[in-house]
Amino acid sequence: MRHNESLELNLAEYLGSVTYGELKAVAEFLAANPSFLKRDCLSVAYPGCDFDSIDLAALDELFGGYAQLYAPINFQIIRRSAWVCLSPAAQRYIDYWIVGRDTRGAMSTTLRQFPTHEEAGDWLVLSEAETLALQTRAGFDVVVRFEDKPPAVAAHAR
Repeated sequence: MRHNESLELNLAEYLGSVTYGELKAVAEFLAANPSFLKRDCLSVAYPGCDFDSIDLAALDELFGGYAQLYAPINFQIIRRSAWVCLSPAAQRYIDYWIVGRDTRGAMSTTLRQFPTHEEAGDWLVLSEAETLALQTRAGFDVVVRFEDKPPAVAAHAR
């Protein structure tokens, strides 16, 4: 996860095969660092990203956890959360996360998907220069990374 303090914007980047453990670790980080919960966010599923190892029912559980995180926060305005999906393999999971969820009631959040960074930037009320910074990650500091390590391969006896 990256953050740009002057834009008050989080950037969540999803690369490769994302696991439930990684998604859960993000939620746990946000629970321990609630200042990031109030920020607008752009989530990007990059080419080659997939969530194939995650059962869709686990996303329901994760959504419930996020609703609990957001419940005690008093928002002055509705938070915006945008998704850009550049990976066909990830689209089914993003659809499942977005479609039919009461994010406004559960998280004081408006959630939408856009085909491009530019359209997401417009909706997030970013200038052209700010949207370019978002695309290039300029000014977005890495806050935390989550990567499940693959299990060690057993050594073969010779």
